[in-house]
Formats: sequence, structure tokens, C-alpha cells
Amino acid sequence: MTKENQVTTAEAQSALESLNKIGNETISLSRPPLWQIIILSLLSGIFTFSMAAAVHENMWGLGMWISGISIFLWVLFWKYSELLLGVRVKPMPTSGSGKVFVGLQVLYFSIVLLVGRWATESGRAEIRIEGTFPIADLPLAPYIAAIIFSVSVGFLTYKYPTNEWVKEDASK
Repeated sequence: MTKENQVTTAEAQSALESLNKIGNETISLSRPPLWQIIILSLLSGIFTFSMAAAVHENMWGLGMWISGISIFLWVLFWKYSELLLGVRVKPMPTSGSGKVFVGLQVLYFSIVLLVGRWATESGRAEIRIEGTFPIADLPLAPYIAAIIFSVSVGFLTYKYPTNEWVKEDASK
């Protein structure tokens, strides 16, 4: 090898930092607009509330179906608008840490949904909100589960739009 073909440690470190910065910028460009994140998180909260409140085949089951289909269509719209802008993001992360991150998200959201539904079905009558509205005759569990789910979806969609762990840029 000649001397001109050798790369110094400083040059290699600089190239790695440059690639990391490009990766961070690409991920921030793939982030949906804030209004899309808000709508997605609200639809997710409505789905969670409806699923937790849908006991004994009441009308909340219809709300669950409508909000679930709306979430599916909203994500399709989001991906199609990204495609029109020339951004192509893979649906599943390619790295091992990204796959573990997605698995942990699935576990977390499953637990929130199931615990919210279980707590609604076995909720005590004394912790129910009283009112003339049918929505007010439910225990607090579906409200709490919907808020947790909605805020989590909004945060994760904003912070990790590609479901990849990203090393924060210290220069910001």
C-alpha cells in the first residue's frame, strides 16, 4: 500500500461523524408534520378508548372499528405523501436494535390496551364518573389508557419516525 491510499484515524472518525449527521438529517426529514402526528395520536387515543369501553357488544365497538380503519387509512396517506416527496422509508427497521425497539413498542402498547380493557371490565362502581351522558358512565380506566396511548404514539412518532435508535448530535 502506498501512503496516499492510507486513511488516518482522524479522517475515518470525521467520515463516521459525517455519516451519522447525514443519517440524523434524513430521519428528521422523514418525520411527518406536527398536524399529522396530532391526528394520528388522537385517532389512536379514540381507538384505545373505544376498545376499553366496548364491553358486551355496545356501540363502542363501532367506534373501535371506525377509528382502527381511520388509523390504517391515515398511515397509508402518510406513506403515500412521503412517496410523492421522494422519501422512501422501509416499514420495518433494518438494524437489530431497531427491531428490538419495535418489539418493545408492540409489547408496551399491547399491555396498555389489555390493562385498559381489563380495568374497564372489572372496574368498581364507586370510581365511575356519574352523569347523564353515556360516556360519563364509564370508569376512569378507558380515559387513562387512551391518554397514555395517545401521548406515547405522539411522542414516539415525533422522536423516532423511522423506529431507529439515533445517537443525538452533540453540536446542536
